[in-house]
Amino acid sequence: MPKTYNRVDEMPITRQKVVKPSISTEYLTAKVDEINRQYHDFNRLHLYVDEMRQRIQVNYINEDGFDIPLTSWLDMGQVGTYLHNYQRMFCLDPNRLDRFFNIDEATVIVPSSWLRPTRKRSKGIANGFIYMRQAYKGIIPRRKPIFVRPNAEEIGLFDIVDGNSTYFVAKKIGMKSLPIVIK
Repeated sequence: MPKTYNRVDEMPITRQKVVKPSISTEYLTAKVDEINRQYHDFNRLHLYVDEMRQRIQVNYINEDGFDIPLTSWLDMGQVGTYLHNYQRMFCLDPNRLDRFFNIDEATVIVPSSWLRPTRKRSKGIANGFIYMRQAYKGIIPRRKPIFVRPNAEEIGLFDIVDGNSTYFVAKKIGMKSLPIVIK
């Protein structure tokens, strides 16, 4: 059985003559970070690397705090394929606004940097993740656009009247733009 380390970022740095794989651990770590951001309301994934830095195992920490393997020991290419498929099956595509929101002729799509939240409620954000995921999967109707009013101090910016939690969830998922309706 290969020797394991707790996480990729905890591995000792050793200079060994190893054939460079086509996919790097940095790429795989970035992919895991992206998945954890998009699928954040569930258990987070971690990569574990063997002593020779040739095999990787994808694990997660369950609700009881136990480290559970999702895969056996795989080479980097296999891990890349696994993560790609995992993301397609379980993660939300931040570019598919039409899967999250009910968009009609009154809706305008603007960069999220134009929006200013007016409040932040942790419970609303936690529920927002559930609702956004359910809307994306078609379990519940798509969400209504974010209702805004022009910002009184800065031209071109908008204060969020209704949809603050949705705004924070969308930012976590990685949405760069959001549908709005101006009140």
